[in-house]
Amino acid sequence: MEDIIVDFQVEPVELPNTIGFGVREVVTLKGAISESERIRLQRAAQYCPVGQALTKGSMQIEDEVQWSSGEATAASPAPASLPTLEGDLPTVPPGSVRGRYLVDTKEYDENGGVVHEGEAKISINCDNLTRSSRWTLLAGHSSQGWVPPPFPLAQAAWAASTVTTLSRLLPGGAGDTDGLSVEIAMAGPGGRGQSQGNAAAGVVGHRRALRRLIVPGTPRTTPIEVIQAALQRDPITQAYRNGGVLLQAEVVVE
Repeated sequence: MEDIIVDFQVEPVELPNTIGFGVREVVTLKGAISESERIRLQRAAQYCPVGQALTKGSMQIEDEVQWSSGEATAASPAPASLPTLEGDLPTVPPGSVRGRYLVDTKEYDENGGVVHEGEAKISINCDNLTRSSRWTLLAGHSSQGWVPPPFPLAQAAWAASTVTTLSRLLPGGAGDTDGLSVEIAMAGPGGRGQSQGNAAAGVVGHRRALRRLIVPGTPRTTPIEVIQAALQRDPITQAYRNGGVLLQAEVVVE
């Protein structure tokens, strides 16, 4: 492989009772790649750990709630009938993401075997309220530990999305986050090697996620049914549970 580039176009999608987003993906591979290798690489791209969470419904989510008054209870599974909440969530802005593999960051052992796959440079563009915004970050696997691996970054985004949703929809609302926090603990399907093996084989590796919500008030002022109803409207939670964000996927060999 001489180069690997992944482009995402992100766009808002209308969903019942919540906001949503969809992704159009183009993977560009550069190198002398046979047809069988292209098929294997395409399968691996479609079954990477984060992709499985967002498109294959691999996340098994268990929620717990703890109020600032000290009470705690399980919040899943949610009942079929929940109250309708007032309040709007911020829309998902259209944007694009480009990830480029930094080939020279691969690391080998003394026998020439790959020990760490290396890093990717990620460029993010999206519309803001007044202008376009851009970010650049690194993600991947290296012994230098430049940044967390991709899945912890995805979970950080999920935690942020949950806080935003709850702050808009719980009593008080209007973006109030005082006393509100989210903690996420993951139980992986066997580590990085197992995850990569699942991707290569096209196997869904289910992951258990415990999400602990710390909310202000008491069970009387902030009822558990209201919290559960708010979680039903969180966009990343719905993407994890429904696995439907991929609108189009294409692999190009150059």
